[in-house]
Amino acid sequence: MSTTRTSRVFAAARGIGLAALVVVGATAPAWAAEQRYSTWPDPSRTGPGDGRLQEMIDALGALVDEAERARAADPRLLRDLRDLARRFERPWRTLIFSDDFSDGDFTANPAWTVTAGRYWVQQGYGLRSAITPAAPAPSPSTGGAGQKEGLATAIIGSILNQALSQKGRQSSQQPAAAPDRAAIHVAGEITNAFSIRLEITSWEGKGHLQFGPYQGAAADGGYRLAYRPGASPGLELLRVSGRGVGIVGSITGPLVLEDQRTHVIEWTRDAFGAMTVTIDGKEQIRATDRGFREPFDGFAMVNRGGDYILGRIAIHGTK
Repeated sequence: MSTTRTSRVFAAARGIGLAALVVVGATAPAWAAEQRYSTWPDPSRTGPGDGRLQEMIDALGALVDEAERARAADPRLLRDLRDLARRFERPWRTLIFSDDFSDGDFTANPAWTVTAGRYWVQQGYGLRSAITPAAPAPSPSTGGAGQKEGLATAIIGSILNQALSQKGRQSSQQPAAAPDRAAIHVAGEITNAFSIRLEITSWEGKGHLQFGPYQGAAADGGYRLAYRPGASPGLELLRVSGRGVGIVGSITGPLVLEDQRTHVIEWTRDAFGAMTVTIDGKEQIRATDRGFREPFDGFAMVNRGGDYILGRIAIHGTK
């Protein structure tokens, strides 16, 4: 490359770096406000402002690549420009699926499958599951003859039940135990780098909720974001595999979402395994894990003892 060409590339890199700083500085606050307070955008496209910013970031990245190949600028400047581009880049531009449950049906477009417990569409709110605890067993009666009769009946019943159990003829008329979990998933390939954005409402400060992309036909592997009301830490990012469950990242204290408000959770993962979790625009977890390098097979959600509503969800991936 000629000296004149090299000088032009260096000048262009420096100029676009300054332009990036100006544009990002002017655009970031408006973007953040739009994400936090505006109505839910069309998940298949970004707003005009976001589109122009992404085009500028793409152009900056291409120019940095060219300048780096030509060795036309200080490596430290190129590194800083590349870090700037990566900070605001959104590579998840392909809509994988979205659902707001406004049609009242979660069994089609996309098709969700319930594997435990019960889910239903709460009109005007979204996909809901609630775990109702089983009623406690009645306490034995007290006092005189009544106490003796109750004790005798309990002993006889225990003996009969034990005998029936040993012979494999235990009565099938006993009421089934209340479910302690409700599980649902939607199948569909999710790229290894992804962006998951959803609305969650929590109505009970008990139990816990887990959701995330899964691998495998049984939907039992992958990443899970676990919310535990009243616990510390209240939010954990987990890696679930055949080797067990590992904690990738977590917050340091409790998290309370039971304020009768809808909360927006955004979870992103890039091509290098770097993941970020934000709630209502505030970063909660930043961690890196490369335990899964293949695409995921779908999205799963498990409610263990709480009352939750999934209002809207949109998952984007890379090409």
